[in-house]
Amino acid sequence: MAYKQLALATAIAVAAFQAAHAQQDHAGAATATATAADGLSDLQAMTFACPMAALNTAARQAAKVPSQGSYQFSYFRIINDAHHSAYEVHFKSNYAGETDLRYCVELYCQQGWDPRTTKASIMLMSTQREGVTTHGDACGVHAPPVNRRLNR
Repeated sequence: MAYKQLALATAIAVAAFQAAHAQQDHAGAATATATAADGLSDLQAMTFACPMAALNTAARQAAKVPSQGSYQFSYFRIINDAHHSAYEVHFKSNYAGETDLRYCVELYCQQGWDPRTTKASIMLMSTQREGVTTHGDACGVHAPPVNRRLNR
């Protein structure tokens, strides 16, 4: 009789253990599903905050330009992705006679920075249509210091 009680108690303990782990696995799967449903919010918070701040700065500037049509985002390039970041952002008008807007946006993005309070520097690079090339030194890349030669 003691053997049957021990076997029954063991079976109950094993069943309780399995049920507890099944609930934890289900809760973990629900958490993973909820996280997956968030899209790329974690990656966005970690990675895209600085480029998004640059894009928004350029968009605010482009919105101020008088236009017979409307300017639309057309190009984005990361010039420098360090904590002193620089981005090239272009907008094209849907009105054929208007020039493209090409901005250089520089901002300081370091761990702990706040995009709401960070000051961005924005410069209009060129307003030419087709055929204009922009060079890397036009946005965020400064020429290296000149080394003087010693006359001997």
